[in-house]
Amino acid sequence: MLQVSCELRLEAIEAALKRAAQRREASVLTVTHVGQHLQEAGSAEDAFVFCLCQPELYAALMEGDIRATAFLPWRIAAYARGAQVTLEAMSPIDACRLLNRPDLAPLAAPLEDLLRAVMEEAARTPAASRAGAAAQRGGGLGATEEQMNVRGSIPQRIDCHGTKVEDLGGTGEHDAKGG
Repeated sequence: MLQVSCELRLEAIEAALKRAAQRREASVLTVTHVGQHLQEAGSAEDAFVFCLCQPELYAALMEGDIRATAFLPWRIAAYARGAQVTLEAMSPIDACRLLNRPDLAPLAAPLEDLLRAVMEEAARTPAASRAGAAAQRGGGLGATEEQMNVRGSIPQRIDCHGTKVEDLGGTGEHDAKGG
């Protein structure tokens, strides 16, 4: 397992990981708040799981053995332990051993290096310098695109048929025809 500890708050990890991944031409595909489900089950623990994507590295590993797709996209777990947050991911080289394919280690090594670099950069990003850099970069006039979180936003389409909320407005007989 790859493991990195940091002083950031658990809520600040998402932005730091996204920035670190983007600098290495990777992206965070999804963020799952596992802790939310744990709290519903009565647990006090909190955790997030981030799915990381780097297509070129994935393609090389998949060409070596298609069974590697069972591990994709690669996940980074973030959980709080006291005052520290731990980032943890399975080693891609260990995954090759699980597939009984240690010969794939040269293909998995760049992915492991990427995971380690993203986790270490995210861990050493101090919150104060991030806020200062964001204000300097954005001119202090509000949030930039990378600072926005659309996890709780309302979708444009409200059903599987492509219906929009605006399309439903004003269609009842009691409504004025307008004009």
